[in-house]
Amino acid sequence: MSKASDSILKQLKVQRQRQQAVAVMRCRCAQGGLEFEHLDTFYRAIRPYLCVAQFFGVMPLANILSRDPQDVKFKVRSLGAGVTVLFLLLGGLKTLIGAYVLIKAGLNAKNMVGLVFRIVGIINWLNFVGFARSWSQIMLPWSSLDILMLFPPYKQCKRTLRSKVNIIVISVGCLGLVDHALYYISGYYTYRNHIWHCQTNLTQVSFGLYLKKEFSDALFLLPYNIFSMCYGFWLNFSFTFLWNFMDIFIVITSIGLAQRFQQFSERVLALAGRHVPDALWYDIRRDHIRLCELTSLVDASMSSIVFVSCANNVYVICNQALAIFTKLRHPINYVYFWYSLFFLMARTSLVFMSASKIRDASLLPLKSVFLVPSDHWTQEVQRFASQLTSEFVGLSGYRLFYLTRRSLFGMLATLVTYELMLLQMDAKSRKEGPTCV
Repeated sequence: MSKASDSILKQLKVQRQRQQAVAVMRCRCAQGGLEFEHLDTFYRAIRPYLCVAQFFGVMPLANILSRDPQDVKFKVRSLGAGVTVLFLLLGGLKTLIGAYVLIKAGLNAKNMVGLVFRIVGIINWLNFVGFARSWSQIMLPWSSLDILMLFPPYKQCKRTLRSKVNIIVISVGCLGLVDHALYYISGYYTYRNHIWHCQTNLTQVSFGLYLKKEFSDALFLLPYNIFSMCYGFWLNFSFTFLWNFMDIFIVITSIGLAQRFQQFSERVLALAGRHVPDALWYDIRRDHIRLCELTSLVDASMSSIVFVSCANNVYVICNQALAIFTKLRHPINYVYFWYSLFFLMARTSLVFMSASKIRDASLLPLKSVFLVPSDHWTQEVQRFASQLTSEFVGLSGYRLFYLTRRSLFGMLATLVTYELMLLQMDAKSRKEGPTCV
């Protein structure tokens, strides 16, 4: 036997040993062992933030600390479900009392923002309960796909999924805390100057008096003390957390899907200009089907969250702009409303831009497919090309709209129309409303 034959046999033997080692490692990871815990999976990246979310009644899942995603399930009789029910009861009571007070005082374009904010919060708690119910049907195929794509022939990404998620969550979370603090500071200064203007005999307005007005719905049933104030702060922060978490959850889910499509695209792009057998095209097409099925499954479960997020963000952006355009009275008001407006617009843009990367990455393999010579254009290649172009891949709001860059620009046009309508409503309410109440 020639030396060339010996070299080829050795190479084939090494290749088989590598394939066997990868197969054994995938099998161990699929069983949920320590090997799976060390992989850069989506479940590992999102698990710490699901634990934080459960503290506020979001995503009622049992065994959330388990390293095996098969153990994490929605259970009616669990601590997470109990916390969610508690928040729904307390949040619903707060919303009903707030609605009663506002209807009694008279609704207008400005004072109904808080009521809408709380109603949307209740809807979001219910939406996340619905998503938690389908968690196992989503996370198990997602984890198996992660195991598949974190080993050869797929290449590792330069930046881990966990690091991307951490950067997004920490950045948005810190900016959200600043926004929440500015809300109280701006509200206190507005209330203090309002009292000085209407009651000239007062020389000092304590922060406690402002809290009585801010948490009037809590004081509707509870006496004024440190417990009722802490309860008011806690429930207000929970609604704010849920509002921010809704957008963050869409972003990190989009990042997780986009990264897997990017890995898939890099594998296909590496085959450009090479003769590829039908068996390999079949394996590639099968992996693409699994990716598309996972995205479709996630989209079906998240449509309600996406729809409410976009609708609520449009409404709040318009009301923040309305407050700015109707001449704020104090510098701290300008600081809060401008900061809040830019923060919300940046967060909304982040949602659309992150989700649009799923679509962009899913179309990249077309470059390699179009470079396949006509004499190598087999039935498998044709099927794969048809898969890439036949269906839209991405997240949507009940398929009424998709999270793309084009949709973001369409949303801006809607904002202008809605803002003009709110300005007209506010002009009427300002003519009718008294200055001091």
